[in-house]
Amino acid sequence: MTVSTTAVPIAVPAEREVHLPLRLCLGFGIGSFGIAILLNVVTVLFPAMMTTVLGQSAAVAGLLLTFSKLYDVGADVAIGTISDRTKSRIGRRRPFLLAGAAVGGLSFLMIFMPPKLGETGLLIWMGMALVIYSTGYSLFSVPYVAMAGEMTDGYHERTRLLSFRTFFISLGQIAASAGAAALIGWFGGGSMGYAMMGAVAGGLLSLSMLISFFGTRNARMMVAAPRSHFTRREMISTLASNRPFVLLMTIKLSQYAAIAMISTTKVLFLLNVVKIGYGGLTQLTLVQNLVAVAVIPVWVWLGRKIGKRPAYLLATGLLAITYISWFFTDAGITMPAIWVRGAINGIAAAGTTLMSVAMLPDVMEFDRLRTGLRREGIFSSIYTIVEKLGYALGAGIIGVVLSAAGFISTTQGALVAQPTSATFALYAGASLIPAALVTLSWLLMLSYPLDEKMLRQTKLLAA
Repeated sequence: MTVSTTAVPIAVPAEREVHLPLRLCLGFGIGSFGIAILLNVVTVLFPAMMTTVLGQSAAVAGLLLTFSKLYDVGADVAIGTISDRTKSRIGRRRPFLLAGAAVGGLSFLMIFMPPKLGETGLLIWMGMALVIYSTGYSLFSVPYVAMAGEMTDGYHERTRLLSFRTFFISLGQIAASAGAAALIGWFGGGSMGYAMMGAVAGGLLSLSMLISFFGTRNARMMVAAPRSHFTRREMISTLASNRPFVLLMTIKLSQYAAIAMISTTKVLFLLNVVKIGYGGLTQLTLVQNLVAVAVIPVWVWLGRKIGKRPAYLLATGLLAITYISWFFTDAGITMPAIWVRGAINGIAAAGTTLMSVAMLPDVMEFDRLRTGLRREGIFSSIYTIVEKLGYALGAGIIGVVLSAAGFISTTQGALVAQPTSATFALYAGASLIPAALVTLSWLLMLSYPLDEKMLRQTKLLAA
C-alpha cells in the first residue's frame, strides 16, 4: 500500500509537540560522545600512526580503512534488520547499545596497541582489528540512530532531541582530536604515545555508551516489526521511490566523503604544510568544537524559524567557504587565522550535522505514512552505510593520491621535506576536493522537498 504525496491545497493545522524530559535527552545524546571518539580517532590518527610510526604507506593505510568500511555495508543492513525484529524486555534497540560499548572499546586496544609483527603480520592484524572496530561501531550506531525516530513524533522536537546528539558529538570530537593528540604528546609520541591514547580513548567511549544504555531506559519503545507482506524487490522499490530519503543520502555521501578527506589529510597537512604541529591541531580542534557547542541552540532556533532545509543550505555554504580558504594558507599562517577558520568551521559543522540527522526521522515517518511499515532500523543502517561509504571513498582516494604524488612515509613521528607534488596533493585533500564535494551537496539540497507542511499533508492523506 502506498499513499499519494502530490501536493494538494489542504489547510494543515500545526500540531502541539510534547517535550521530552531533559534527563532522557541527555541520556540519549551522550552516546554520540562515544560514536565521535570511535569515528574520529581512527579516521584522523590511524593514517598518521601507520605512516609516521609504523612505516607503512599512505595507500596501505587508506585501503585498510576502505576495506573495513566496505565490510560494514553488509553488517549495517544485517544489524538494522535484526534490530527492527528484536523482541526484548529492554526494547528492540538497547541490547545492541550494550554490545557496541564492549566491542568498540576492545577494538581500540587492538588498533593502537599492535604486537610487534612483520609487515605481513601487521597488515593482517590491522585488517582484523578494523573489522572488529567496524562491527562495534555498527552494533551501537545503527540502533542508536533508529531510536531517534521512535522516541518522539514531533517535527521540531526531533531537532531538539538530536541537538543533544550534536552537542555530545562536538565534545567527542574535542576528545578525539585535541584530547587524543595531547595524550600522544604527553606520553612521548611514537608507539607508546599511541598505545596510551588508545587505552584512554577506548575506556571513554565504552563508558559513554554504557551511560547512554542506562540513560535511555525510559525512552518510548516500539514493538518488533512484523514480517512484511512486501517482497524484497518491493521493499527496495519503496525505499528508492522515497525521493526525500534518496536526496538526503546523496547529499550526505558527498559531505561524508569531503569530511573523510579533510580528516584523513588534516594531521599530515598541519604537520607538513602549515607546520603548526600537534599543538596547533589541538588549538584548531578546541576552537572548532567549542564554537560548535555554543551555536547549537542557534541552529535549533533557525531550524524552527526558517525551516530545516534553508538552515542546512546556510550551514553547507559556510562549510564550503571554510574548506576552500585552506588553499590560501602556508607555513606563514598565524594562529589567529587558524582560530578564525576553526570557528567558522565549527558554526557550519554544527548546522550540517544537526539539520541532516534531524531530517532522517522525517523521512522515516514519510516512509511509514506511505507504506505502513516501521523500519527505522533499515533507514538507520542505510544512513550509517552512506556515512561509512563516504569515509571509505574519501580515505581511500586520498591515500592513493598521496602515494601517487610521492608522499614520503616515516617512522617514530619523524618529519621530512615532502616533494612539491605531495604538497599539492595535501592541499587538494585538505581543501580543493572537499570544497567541490560540499558545493555539490549544496546544489542537491536546493531540490529537497520534505518540510513540515508536506509531512502534515501526508499524514492527512494517510488518515
